[in-house]
Amino acid sequence: MRRCEAGAIIAFVILMQGPVEGMSFNILRAILSPPVPRITRVRNASPRELRLKNSLAVSDFLGLVKQYHYPAEEHNVTTIDGYNLRFHRIPGSARSSLVKRKPVVFVQHGISASSDSWVLMGPGRDLVFLLADAGYDVWVGNFRGNSYSRSHVVLSPEDPKFWQFSFHEMAYYDLPAMIDYALDHTGQKSLIYIGHSMGTTTSYILLSERPEYNNRLRLVVSFAPIAYWKHARTGIQKLLVDNGDFIEQTLRNQGIHELYPQSTLITQLLNSLCNENAATHKVCLNVYFRFFGSDPEQFNTTLIPYLVSYFPAGMSLKTLAHYYQHLSSGQFRQYDYGYVENFGRYQQAEPPAYDVSKITAPVALFYGRNDPLSYEVDVMELKKRLTNVVASVAISYPAFNHVDFVWATDAKRLLYDDTIELIHQYK
Repeated sequence: MRRCEAGAIIAFVILMQGPVEGMSFNILRAILSPPVPRITRVRNASPRELRLKNSLAVSDFLGLVKQYHYPAEEHNVTTIDGYNLRFHRIPGSARSSLVKRKPVVFVQHGISASSDSWVLMGPGRDLVFLLADAGYDVWVGNFRGNSYSRSHVVLSPEDPKFWQFSFHEMAYYDLPAMIDYALDHTGQKSLIYIGHSMGTTTSYILLSERPEYNNRLRLVVSFAPIAYWKHARTGIQKLLVDNGDFIEQTLRNQGIHELYPQSTLITQLLNSLCNENAATHKVCLNVYFRFFGSDPEQFNTTLIPYLVSYFPAGMSLKTLAHYYQHLSSGQFRQYDYGYVENFGRYQQAEPPAYDVSKITAPVALFYGRNDPLSYEVDVMELKKRLTNVVASVAISYPAFNHVDFVWATDAKRLLYDDTIELIHQYK
């Protein structure tokens, strides 16, 4: 790990260990959980038009899609525990045949992302456009807490209770609500599911905890599968794990429950620090590649100002804490509330493990050998425990990293063509 990267993380930890009432913590609060104004979403202007106006607004999903003359829809559903979710649909393409009952594909984003992440590169490059061109009815989900789903029937996002969820609740409540809605709306009985990163984690939890959904997902495609983390961590990840309890507790004590919402402050900050003309540009890239895997050939750095307008899109601290627990323990299990509360919730001292042997739906695993968040050895651990793996594919390009699954320059050639060929067999 380079000294500048290690120093940045160490400085962060030291800063948190000092007096937190002063200006230093206020700066951290502004970065981690900035106040309003949030990003303004515009539906009838393209990203290029907004940039020419020097606007802090961004196109929403419908605007991003319709600028290319694809049809797009926005839908709303409320989960049984009261979260209001907005998610999206591309029902077709001028390039596909006019079939009324097309096979449904449901695409789900990773941590701190949104449906926007799948439509930022445009037709011919983004998976969802390629799927629409190939004749699929494409639905793109949004989990609770991101920029599209910061709403509840009772709770306000300003209430800490709003943020008391992790990917467990996303899997148990959000995915069933969106999947059921998409199937009911289209009159279909089952669909093909594609998840990236946390979108894979939630699919395994859903199918383990609510096994009836194995009949509703006729194929599960996992990009960068994340379930078991048994491989030894090094560098920044190890440093964060070693200090994870302290960081989490400090943030909670300071009333921070939401992290990295889509906001003008974060967009302006990342744009200033990470654009190609900034003195800190290389530092940004080093940190980015340290977390996600170094692949400068597949990452167009000129797009940074554009991408940071949409990512990160917000998440709960508890979601990150749940992953930290998995990283520390090497186990794939429900949230650990501590000995006493675990007994109250689970009637046992340790949180229950997710039993992935209950997953009977066909699963296809796609992973990159340069992905520090989804090591091959950890993917193989998952594969060993699943009972119906129909494909296990290491991307042929050796430097393929964690975010290349969404934004790689050559993602179509390296991944998407093979993915679409596979799902054709299940439509």
